[in-house]
Amino acid sequence: MVSAAALVDLLGPWADGADPLNEQLAAALARAIDLGLLPPGTRLPAERELARELALSRTTIVAAYDRLRLAGLARSRQGSGTRVAARRPGLSQPYLAPVDSMDSDAVLMPSASSAPPIGLLTPLVDDAIELTIGALPAGSIVAEAMAAAVRDDLPTLLLDSGYDPFGLPTLRERIATHLVRMGIPTEPDQVLVTSGAQQALHLIGSQLGGPGSSIVMENPSYIGAIDAFRTTGNRLIPIPVDGDGGRVEVIGLLGSSAPVRLVYVIPTFQNPTGAVMPESRRRDLARLAGESDFHIVEDLTPDLTLGVDSPPPIAAFDPGDRVITVGSLSKLAWGGLRVGWVRAPRSIIDRLVAGKIVADHSSSLVTQAIGARVFDRLDEVAARSREAGAERRAVLMAALAERLPDWTWTEPKGGLSLWVRLPGADAVAFSRLAATLGVVVRPGPLASPDGGFRDHIRIAYGSEPARLVDGVERLAAAWAAYTPASRSSRPSLAVSV
Repeated sequence: MVSAAALVDLLGPWADGADPLNEQLAAALARAIDLGLLPPGTRLPAERELARELALSRTTIVAAYDRLRLAGLARSRQGSGTRVAARRPGLSQPYLAPVDSMDSDAVLMPSASSAPPIGLLTPLVDDAIELTIGALPAGSIVAEAMAAAVRDDLPTLLLDSGYDPFGLPTLRERIATHLVRMGIPTEPDQVLVTSGAQQALHLIGSQLGGPGSSIVMENPSYIGAIDAFRTTGNRLIPIPVDGDGGRVEVIGLLGSSAPVRLVYVIPTFQNPTGAVMPESRRRDLARLAGESDFHIVEDLTPDLTLGVDSPPPIAAFDPGDRVITVGSLSKLAWGGLRVGWVRAPRSIIDRLVAGKIVADHSSSLVTQAIGARVFDRLDEVAARSREAGAERRAVLMAALAERLPDWTWTEPKGGLSLWVRLPGADAVAFSRLAATLGVVVRPGPLASPDGGFRDHIRIAYGSEPARLVDGVERLAAAWAAYTPASRSSRPSLAVSV
């Protein structure tokens, strides 16, 4: 639930138009929903609480909520209050009537009736540069693996029914061998193959968590994980991130008021900051999981080093089967394969596979056969990806330093994204403006379980170097257009959702 005080901070100045107050409030709430700042399932404050915080009549709040319900943006149920409605796949949410008089930042953005949702941010110009995907194009090894799988594996696969919810045995064996190399004792029956790491996280959120459950997450964190856990009804509890990753000692301060079932961390090349959690902190987290009876969800997806020059995974320090390890070939090889996995005790694998069967019965056996062949040359694939990632990172940082010297960041130790602070700016407003000029980035609140980091953006650098340079040029143009508004008398507000 978002508190009334936090919601007021999130909305900022909204009552500056000529329309009735209930219409202006409804429009402001609709914009926040469309920006992704009020995700589906978020419980809005009670009418009386919000009326007291805004110094308005309860009738005004009731009328504003009614407008949201009529627009399909909210739903109410007796005893559970008013919640943001889930989006229907394939459809964008409608906006309410635009406010006639917009604030000083808004004049630089498209009108509310024409602007895209910030969470999806459809580019508004042709040939837009999307700096949102932290993944690389497929290389020649993936192409060779495809050809070999079709030539040598497909005839045998076609004799099978095509359904194997646990995953292709040869692939599960290779994943287990890979994890053993990284220091995690693993048998093939401890591995579930998923359609990418995203499905793995969704299964964990739904089968091991769900409504009434709490999941601790680093703040900021991977946008896809936030979406997966939120849409499966979990309460998200943020812990801060420093230069060594998630501050795990904060978990011990949560107390019994927020019983923790799962803790999600990205220990190596944390997304989006690129931080690497030191071994001592990994050991502390594994110990705390045993003492406090929760499971750790360790996402190794961004680790392109295969454990080289970084500490062993947390699961290597776990004597009590408290760690659930998630991985994927998306960063290592190619996102188009959609090959991910979960390593966990067999009892947990059995629970997850029940959800897998409901979701899709089985991942494609053909792509799994390709994935198995990629594992045979994984060291080569990872070396190529590390080299390409380092080149792109250097190009992006050099271009930003030259064209946007006011922006600041800490050079990541790895991964494929840069976490950048914009001085004195509202990253949500800036991101929307940038989209109108043909470059798409993700504003900080989307990467924050509590909607914070409104002065940050995430820039992914999976694109070709030339596209990265062009993207920075467009960001510089957007910054030049935005900067005058950022000097207005209205302060930038931190978001707390």
